Amino acid sequence: MKKAAQVQRTLAESLPGMNWVRSEGMHLTLRFFASIDEETLDRIGEVMLSVGRLFPPFQIEARGVGAFPSAGRPRVIWLGLRHDEPLRNLHAVLEGELEGIGVPAEERRFKPHLTLGRARRRLPPAQEVLKPYQDFSGGTMPADRLILFESRLQPSGALHLPLKTVALAGQV
Repeated sequence: MKKAAQVQRTLAESLPGMNWVRSEGMHLTLRFFASIDEETLDRIGEVMLSVGRLFPPFQIEARGVGAFPSAGRPRVIWLGLRHDEPLRNLHAVLEGELEGIGVPAEERRFKPHLTLGRARRRLPPAQEVLKPYQDFSGGTMPADRLILFESRLQPSGALHLPLKTVALAGQV
């Protein structure tokens, strides 16, 4: 995360209209849920336990910096995460198990990333600012647990409160 913070500091000079995510708030979102009731929350916790038993911890490589929806219209600046087999498999199994309890499949394609910052207002195109970071290597980080967060939007940015945590405990 140190390298991500360095990129944030450098980009902050060229993209002053961003709310930058604190390093302790950076996380990979496997699945976004809108508001959910207590019963569904309990069932999601059971799915997390089941999936956590299937997968051993693994490493994720951070590579490349980009923007959503595009560098021409940046709303979110992200650090890409390589979509290797363990991560693809974890995401696919989690999605399948969630569908099995009646949670509809995510409509958006899975794009693994860490959010570095969100625009407070419309920004000018950022292709030239982001171009030097297309092949940025942020090193590796462990994927060793699943956490269900509640997100609360605050003027200073999103506050993520962990509701359930499950270790990845599968055998290699």
